[in-house]
Amino acid sequence: MNRCKVCSTPVLQRRNRKKLGALSTICCIKKLVDLATQSGWDHEDARKFFAEGYVCLTCYRTVEKCSLLESLLIAKLSGRANDPSTLESSGTKRRATPTEHAAAVKVVVTQSGYKKTYTLSPSKEALGKSLGRNSSNAVMRHASHDQTLKRSMLRELCRMLRAEMKALLASPDFMMKDVSSLRNFSWNGLYYTMKEKAPTLVELLQSCIPQRSTRMKFVMVMCAAMLAGTHKRCTSVQSYVSIVLYLGHAAKQVYNRLQKLGICLSTFMTRRIIDQMGENHDQRVLDWVNSLKSTISTNQGPVARMQFGGLDNSFEYGSESDVPFPQPLEVTVSPCSDSSSQSDSSETNSLQCPNMSPLSMQLESPNGGELLCGSSPIPSHPLHSPLSERYSDECTLSGSEKSLTDQPSSETVSASEDDSDPTIGWCGFRIVGDNIDKTVRPRDMRHNHQSTSLHYFHSYAVKDRVDVSDLSPEVPLVTSKEIDVNLFLPSPEDCQSLEANFCTLMMRILVKHIPGISHLSSVVLQHIPHPYSVAMSKKSEVVPLGVLLKNENKLDDMMDILDGLHKYVPSIRTIQHFEDPEDTSGEPEVTDIEIDHFCQILIGGDQLTAARVRGSQSIRRNSDNGRMRLDAFIPVVEDWHTKMCFMQVLWSHLYKATSTLDVGTLYQLKILINRRNVSKDVKKDMNACEDFLELVTSSHVIAAALHSVGVSNSSDFLLNFSSSTLPSDQQAALESLVVSICSKFINISYPYRDYKDSSDHILKYTMEVMSLGLLYLEFKDAVREGDGFRVLRCWKFFFLLFRGTGHKNYCIEALQLLASYYYILPPRYAAQMLWGRFVNIHGKTGCKDSADLHMEHLNRLCRDAISHLGANKTPSAISKVGKALGPLSEIITNFDAMTGTVVTKAHTRRSEEEDLNKLVTELVHNGNFHMQPGRFHQNFKSIESNQLISSINVNKFRDWMMQQLRIFLKEDHIW
Repeated sequence: MNRCKVCSTPVLQRRNRKKLGALSTICCIKKLVDLATQSGWDHEDARKFFAEGYVCLTCYRTVEKCSLLESLLIAKLSGRANDPSTLESSGTKRRATPTEHAAAVKVVVTQSGYKKTYTLSPSKEALGKSLGRNSSNAVMRHASHDQTLKRSMLRELCRMLRAEMKALLASPDFMMKDVSSLRNFSWNGLYYTMKEKAPTLVELLQSCIPQRSTRMKFVMVMCAAMLAGTHKRCTSVQSYVSIVLYLGHAAKQVYNRLQKLGICLSTFMTRRIIDQMGENHDQRVLDWVNSLKSTISTNQGPVARMQFGGLDNSFEYGSESDVPFPQPLEVTVSPCSDSSSQSDSSETNSLQCPNMSPLSMQLESPNGGELLCGSSPIPSHPLHSPLSERYSDECTLSGSEKSLTDQPSSETVSASEDDSDPTIGWCGFRIVGDNIDKTVRPRDMRHNHQSTSLHYFHSYAVKDRVDVSDLSPEVPLVTSKEIDVNLFLPSPEDCQSLEANFCTLMMRILVKHIPGISHLSSVVLQHIPHPYSVAMSKKSEVVPLGVLLKNENKLDDMMDILDGLHKYVPSIRTIQHFEDPEDTSGEPEVTDIEIDHFCQILIGGDQLTAARVRGSQSIRRNSDNGRMRLDAFIPVVEDWHTKMCFMQVLWSHLYKATSTLDVGTLYQLKILINRRNVSKDVKKDMNACEDFLELVTSSHVIAAALHSVGVSNSSDFLLNFSSSTLPSDQQAALESLVVSICSKFINISYPYRDYKDSSDHILKYTMEVMSLGLLYLEFKDAVREGDGFRVLRCWKFFFLLFRGTGHKNYCIEALQLLASYYYILPPRYAAQMLWGRFVNIHGKTGCKDSADLHMEHLNRLCRDAISHLGANKTPSAISKVGKALGPLSEIITNFDAMTGTVVTKAHTRRSEEEDLNKLVTELVHNGNFHMQPGRFHQNFKSIESNQLISSINVNKFRDWMMQQLRIFLKEDHIW
């Protein structure tokens, strides 16, 4: 295949014959040169003009070659190539030869009276004409065709680019000075710097990228690679990319290979940056501490005056003194004035809190002295779905019910932006921690080199989003005799509200899975409101505090952990002077005592963490000051581990591996849909057990609805559901249906409500599954919405269930939480404990997680980072990795926002409709919701409806609560 010497395109002889006509056989450049020589051309000029080889038609049509080709054609066809006059007389304009053509274009240069004329060569003729026409595009086009000019232009362009690169090297934006430059990294900032310092380079690189949307990022990456090859410190982009690879757990070989291309840093440099990022990782928490110090008053809290054999001393609750006090003989408590409140000390403090009624008690001391105690927030009518207002008569067990709109305006906190702004008023924070366990297995195991099990303590701080500055920080003073334990148990209003929310949950299930009423999903309440819905929809401010190289399972280590966390306690130290009253000399001896006043900090975790904190406080209760006694910490058990414990309660009550033949039992339904990942031990796979329980609960709700309507499958649901096709009538029929289901098949009340027929134990088992399953969904939805009132109500039912199944530890934790909320804690800390239990990392409504569940997520990230250390799993390296989690999260979030990367954290769930239909069909065909006296499951012969609650001995239970309360009050230094 012959190719053109100019543009290297194939030259076809057939095409040449068609275009050139009589000259179709003249395809060789040599023949053209000979023909040009015969026509009067200089042989050397013709040889230079035509190189050896072929040329294509496109190149023939250029300005210089087209004139020659036309002359040759005319001369050949006329047969008079050597007679120029013949060409002119034929009516065709004669084209000039190369020599004549070069002499036609001249350039006259006049400068300082000096005038000189230059004659352009034939190759620069078109360039001269373009200059004369002042056409810059034509000048550049013709100049690029000239090889000499083209090389000169490239040399000048390279000089300009080198100057621009030198200017970029002087710019600090591309320099990797410290870690702060990574936190302030911005693609837009780099791009504007590039356009200012190197406009030619940016324009050149952008012209190579056709897509405008991705030009900026690609140009930045290419420029960063070039700068890194010029200067070793211009690695800001490479450092950013290295962190992204680190969070993606890239292998060491990936770093080493991409480093050769200038894309990222080496593994060593990446780890060095990670270590530097851990510095000042808790600065935001320290800023919170400093902001809370201004709210501490040295006169804050009730001051107790105690008589010790004639010595009258005073101390403050919530303060630490270096002088231990003996057992008090007489106590008189009076509230002190605070800087934020000018109320008279003789008046009882009233609590203004949403949906709460103030509790003001007048207690008497043994010697007849009057005790004034601060009020505790008590939800008089917990919030629930507005559905209960519409059907209050059908859902009411006893008593009246009030919704959010029925509450007096004086006892309702507005959920507006101003009232819920976490930057206004007093907003504290809590610390959440848990053990992080990691097993390091060596590749080459020896007798002195075995597997190592690491047990460290990982924690984070989260700022409260609810303003509790209006609540009193004063410690309430109560005695165990004055405590009403009925507040810790579900009231009739609690049961009524719970059943109302059950109705809302069942409506969501029905409109989701029954196609005939799916159009009613828009009228079903998807988010049950509460007074702080707006505040809870804001994104939480979470700061990881790193990994402490201590094991919380050991009390000594736990005390060291609390000592290490004490730097996050807002405290102010004052000095008080005491004189000895028995000194009769003229100059009594004065003793200076340092007292630390502090704001208490809630420390949350699972039951083990809360128990270890209390154990550490119990061991140090005889220390000299409050800091050593660890009085600044309030242990709180969180909700996710409680949810796991409740599921274990449900499993131990209703899940038996021997019930394969009992149709409708949990184990039989598991076998039916082949859920082999569901285990008897919930801790082995919590997600699998939770998914199975939600599916079984949904199937029971649908089967109960089909039974109530009188159909056997979902496709026939509309036949008997409602005779009207109006959406409003169908909505009313749906609400009436779920209320009917709730009254017939739900029984989780307290006091115990016996079912009217006690002989159908299969129906009772079905009711038990449905009731406990809906309670689980209610607790999960309450956490998802961040509703502290609903969570507290669920804790009351959990309290009974833990007692009925013998879960002693969580039963004590439930009592501790309820007693702390109603009596032990000050109202401010009680509200903080109730509304600070949730973490919202997305900043959306209905996207909250339990604080301990977020701790589990951070533990997973930390374990992955530890695994990435390879053989460098030293305590020091692990500690640095834990401190860098917070800054790393900020950097990767910033990277995704700048690059437009959409990272969805929602798990893609496979459709469960087929499994759900199998379960519904099994329950309907077996008639589990039909009352048939005498039926029973072989493995659940004596099961009763609401069995766990009805099995509790009320009198013994109350005695046990009073005994535990006396222990709690003693541990909290309240007499």
